[in-house]
Amino acid sequence: MTDDRPAAGDLTDQRVPGRAAVGTITWIGAVRQEPPMRRSTTLAAWGCAALALAETAFSPAVGGVSLLAKAVLVITVVTAAAFALRRWVPGPDLIDVQPFTVKDVTGAEHPCRVRGSLPHGLPSEGTGVEVYGRADGSGSVLVRELITEDGRAWRPRLPLPHRIARGVQLLNVLLWAVAALAVAWLLVFSR
Repeated sequence: MTDDRPAAGDLTDQRVPGRAAVGTITWIGAVRQEPPMRRSTTLAAWGCAALALAETAFSPAVGGVSLLAKAVLVITVVTAAAFALRRWVPGPDLIDVQPFTVKDVTGAEHPCRVRGSLPHGLPSEGTGVEVYGRADGSGSVLVRELITEDGRAWRPRLPLPHRIARGVQLLNVLLWAVAALAVAWLLVFSR
C-alpha cells in the first residue's frame, strides 16, 4: 500500500451521501441508445388516471347524476390538457447512454452509466474517479457527477428537448393526480 492512498477499509468506511464508487475506470463500453422516459413515471400517470376514472364510475352511487356530471367535467378538462401537452410538446428521440465500469481498491467492480452527454467526454480508462449517483433497478449506477483524481468535475447533461419532455411527463402525472383528488373531494363534500 502506498502512502498517498488510504487503506481499503478506510476508503470503504467513509459514507459520503450520493457517492456510489471510488476507484479507477477499467472499461468503457460503446454508446447505446435508450428511450428517454421512465416507466415508473408513465405508470404513475396511468395509475392516477385509472383512480380518477374509478371514482367517476362510483360517483352516481354517492351523489347521483349531478355529481357524475361534475366528475366527468373534471376528467374531460384533464384529458384535454394532457392531450394538448402531448400534442404540442415534441417527443424526444432516443438518448445516448455511455456504460463504463469502475474498480475500487477492494477489487469490486461497479457498473455505471452516463445518460446524456458530458461536456468534455468521459475520462479515459485508468483514470481515478469518484462516482456520485444512484443505483437503478438493473444494479448499475446512474451517474450524476464524476470527479477525477485531479479535481475536475464532470456532470452529464440531457439535451433540452429531453429535459422539456421529462418536465411535461411530470406535469402529466400532476394533472392526473389533481384530477383524482378533485373527484375524491367531490365524492366526499358534494351533496
